[in-house]
Amino acid sequence: MNGWTKTVSRFHNDLKVAMEPYQGRQLRTHEIAKITFNTPNLTHDSQFIYPSDHCINHTNKGSCFCVLHGEGEPIFEKIKRGLYLVRKTG
Repeated sequence: MNGWTKTVSRFHNDLKVAMEPYQGRQLRTHEIAKITFNTPNLTHDSQFIYPSDHCINHTNKGSCFCVLHGEGEPIFEKIKRGLYLVRKTG
């Protein structure tokens, strides 16, 4: 696991909790950014949180462990550029 994956992965559980009220909804990247900024455990690091790092159908080199290693469930599904579906997670 590279350094960026470790960094991104440490936000996974808090991000998952923050997104629970939005499950099944489509949100734009800026809406997700606003939610993370207003979530106490994520506020300080919200600039490092990108939905594409936790996305089932769009991977980055430093994506979260949920995408790269199948550990946990990806939180988002990319609909199109800048638009993500908040997946229903267990």
